[in-house]
Amino acid sequence: MMEVSTYGFYDIYQKYPNIVVPNYQRAYTWDKEKVDELLTDWDEYLQKEPRHSYYMGTLLFFYDKEKKGYEIIDGQQRLTTLALIYQIIKKEFLSGQDLVYNQMISAYNIANNFNFLTSKKEQLQQFNKADIFSKLDFTIIVSDNQDHAFSFFDSQNNRGVSLGVDDYLKAYHLRALPEPLQAKRAKDWEAITFKAKKQDDHLLDLKHLFNEVLFKVRKWRGQTTFPYPNKNNVLGEFQKNTHKSNNEENFRLFPNRNNMRFQEIEVNNDGLNFISREKPISIIEYPFAIRQPIYKGQNFFDFTEKYHSIFDLFFNESGKKTKAIQDSINFYNAIYTRDMSAYLRYYMQMCLVAYYDNFGEEKLFDAIQYFDYYIGSVRLEKYYVRHEAIKNSLKIAELNLIDLIINAYLPNEIFSFIKGAKSIDDVYWNKKFLNDKGNLKNSVIERYIKRVCDFYGVDIKNDKYLNEFKSRKQWIR
Repeated sequence: MMEVSTYGFYDIYQKYPNIVVPNYQRAYTWDKEKVDELLTDWDEYLQKEPRHSYYMGTLLFFYDKEKKGYEIIDGQQRLTTLALIYQIIKKEFLSGQDLVYNQMISAYNIANNFNFLTSKKEQLQQFNKADIFSKLDFTIIVSDNQDHAFSFFDSQNNRGVSLGVDDYLKAYHLRALPEPLQAKRAKDWEAITFKAKKQDDHLLDLKHLFNEVLFKVRKWRGQTTFPYPNKNNVLGEFQKNTHKSNNEENFRLFPNRNNMRFQEIEVNNDGLNFISREKPISIIEYPFAIRQPIYKGQNFFDFTEKYHSIFDLFFNESGKKTKAIQDSINFYNAIYTRDMSAYLRYYMQMCLVAYYDNFGEEKLFDAIQYFDYYIGSVRLEKYYVRHEAIKNSLKIAELNLIDLIINAYLPNEIFSFIKGAKSIDDVYWNKKFLNDKGNLKNSVIERYIKRVCDFYGVDIKNDKYLNEFKSRKQWIR
């Protein structure tokens, strides 16, 4: 059943009691700029002395027959903002406006917007005199089938400004969890989002992880097709292509360095002694493989948490680091600055996450240097680095580097491939970073070369530094 009606602001809370923000819903994300847009819009509306009401858009509810409550599928941002405005003007909430939020980022934004609106009291009093709330109209859509409600929501968002892939994925997989787990998983998810927002670092948010790392590592296989990580493709991979477990509490494990019963064989006078590994002590050691099949619900959240933890280990400056990690971070920060193409920065991030997943810290500092020798050849050869350049580097080389990192048994297999790749050596030895006149193709390439030379202590004041640079493979230490 799906009902469509039009109601005023006050009617909503009379017609639809027990409105709740479900655990699977995304956080309240409006900032003060978005709130100010609404206030400005109201000002313009009232200045025209309107005869008609102010249309606030569509609200979409799922009616839970068992709980006899209405879950907000679409409209949380507007209803929350209106509740804040109403409370500041009227010094109270309407019955039903006291919504409960489980995410830290919701509390953070609510507090910020409340403070902002408090500073706008004079403007809000003008709205009160104009009885703005009596002029607000909504289209209300209510469905008693949750899947139908979300299908409608998805189709509506695909036509306009859509949610991020992380919002869709969270909602989709929370619905596959038993209710007692939904609040915890939603809270864990929002904690990651909140930290990224607080640090103002998009690298640490989940959208970046899914779009630029996990999707590409999983889908860029072989040397033929490399799908672009747009919203539909990413949702297809992490929603449509996930599996349903026969038992929601059990999930199959797949081969991975952290999923081996034994690690070594010790030979002694008594024969063979099989040495087993210890149980995982943290999420980063969970026995998942980055390209493994993913199951809906709990398995998806554990998988996401593991690979976000690996990414966070490298690219979140806070927290203790081992020497191998810190040396690798220092290398990345010295060379992969904002001056480096974003496509190449993301390429390195893919390689590091995939490598750590397979080998942990084993020869990690060697690995990042070899990866840079490989990735650097793309920077040197291209005047401009675009998305296609990354794909082409995987196609032209004798092997797909991402495939090799994931499938190698030993780090030296990867290093030997990079050292022996003729297409890479050709860029350095034939100085393809120079134009026909023997000058560097552009200043971006020059700055990259200087950053590399500076890291390895090569004197760039020496006119012969470019001749030395062609042998930079020998600098790896």
